[in-house]
Amino acid sequence: MDDPERTRVWRRPPAGNNTIQRTDEPAGGRLSEPVRTGDTIANVNLPTPTPYVPPPAPTVTQLAVWRAQRIIYYVFGVVEAFIAIRFILRMLNANPASAFTQIVYNISWVFVFPFNGVVPNTASGGYVFEWFSLIAIIVYALVSVALARLMALLL
Repeated sequence: MDDPERTRVWRRPPAGNNTIQRTDEPAGGRLSEPVRTGDTIANVNLPTPTPYVPPPAPTVTQLAVWRAQRIIYYVFGVVEAFIAIRFILRMLNANPASAFTQIVYNISWVFVFPFNGVVPNTASGGYVFEWFSLIAIIVYALVSVALARLMALLL
């Protein structure tokens, strides 16, 4: 809190006098502010503010394209996730008799069989590095982006 002895008080000048008087003593416990005579202009160099105009709402076609793009990314994301899980299970030499492993292998095989044999697999001690699974993930990622961009051309 300010020390009352150090508080400066500005007093209004008497009528006809344009000088401002300053005293270092409080005026009844209240602070007074100086009053400027004449016009006060602030921010002279700033342009006049323009009113806020909200952006236009998206059209029905834009919403349909956006939803189609989201569906494309979602479907291809699920496919890529299955292939990635297959790749990890093969790398870790998962038990092929396990129900979960069989389900993942059977579902993902539908999507990776076109790429089987493109590059030979690397195997050592039961661990298999499936190159065609990685190639399938990259190809499906590129196809999903291409389809989403193709949908954007409808706008």
